[in-house]
Amino acid sequence: MPKLTTDQVNYLNVGLMLLAAGLAFWRPFEVFLFVYAVLGPAHYLTEISWLHDRKYFTTRRYDPVVLIAISVLVTVCLFDLVPGVPAAAVTWLTLFGFAAALVFALVPGISGRAIGIAGAAVIATVLADVPAAESVFRIFLPTLIHVSLFTGAFILIGALRGRSVSGLLSLLVFVLVPVAFLYVLPGREHYGVSGYVRSAYGYLRDDGTFSDGFIGLNHQVLTIFNLHDFGRPAGDIAGFVRGVNAYLYGNPLALAVMAFIAFAYTYHYLNWFSKTSIIQWHRIPRSRSVAVALVWLASVALFAVDYRLGLQWLFFLSFTHVALEFPLNHLTFVGIGREIGGLLRGDKPRVAPPAPGRPAKGIRRPQRQS
Repeated sequence: MPKLTTDQVNYLNVGLMLLAAGLAFWRPFEVFLFVYAVLGPAHYLTEISWLHDRKYFTTRRYDPVVLIAISVLVTVCLFDLVPGVPAAAVTWLTLFGFAAALVFALVPGISGRAIGIAGAAVIATVLADVPAAESVFRIFLPTLIHVSLFTGAFILIGALRGRSVSGLLSLLVFVLVPVAFLYVLPGREHYGVSGYVRSAYGYLRDDGTFSDGFIGLNHQVLTIFNLHDFGRPAGDIAGFVRGVNAYLYGNPLALAVMAFIAFAYTYHYLNWFSKTSIIQWHRIPRSRSVAVALVWLASVALFAVDYRLGLQWLFFLSFTHVALEFPLNHLTFVGIGREIGGLLRGDKPRVAPPAPGRPAKGIRRPQRQS
């Protein structure tokens, strides 16, 4: 595969952003469900493979095992596979994993790691029951923060390292697309969602809880940003439930939020695959390529045959790739700080800025310890 220049990759990604935006506006729910079920597992598996070859950007051999164990526990808790688990358990596990990943990425020494991990546990325990922490770490970190904020950070560090106009252009387009969804694009009077899509994406049940799926994410975005408070049921609970479901699937503002979610996920996947010639994630042993392909096929088939089981498996796969990327996310933000400092000092641009998804060469990855 011919290797594209950085500018070519950036302009390609501007095109992919516009493509993802168009698809997301056209059929937001359907596009999300398709890319999540088909492109999602391909991305998760190939990125985990890529991270594995780079030792997950951690300083000790067994650090990734902790992050994988956290992913298993989060999946078990979130889908109520073990009854009686406290509601705050998912928030605690995700917050602890994110904080511990900073230690895994930067601290090789035993004593420093012990202090850092203990501190991560204390922070997670203190904040686990705080509503804001639940919103950030339980709901947004594994979803929208991962596919939007962290993706934007990868674009930014590449632009900063190369002082790249094309990189800044791609970042600008990435930021403007959600604005367009909310303020520029017309209403959606003629867009309707089928019963199958509602069942797959999720809905508010008669008991006031959300079914399996992602609809709770839409509800949380609309609520936390004061786009809609949904009120409270005043006796007519059935009418309230019908009203919430109708709003989430039919109101133009709710559809704009859904379009943003579909865009963020679609571009997140396309961005990864567009970097093949630079990141070289495809350069792996043939046996691993076969294993990745087989697991991908099984994942898509499972989702088609048994939606609930497929959703659980894909969530586990998705959360695992999110958790294993935490150390790289921390290193990327450290690199952004260093690049901004260098820009203020007037340092010259670096020759070959990394593509999104790769750490800056200015970030020193600590030596892996046994």
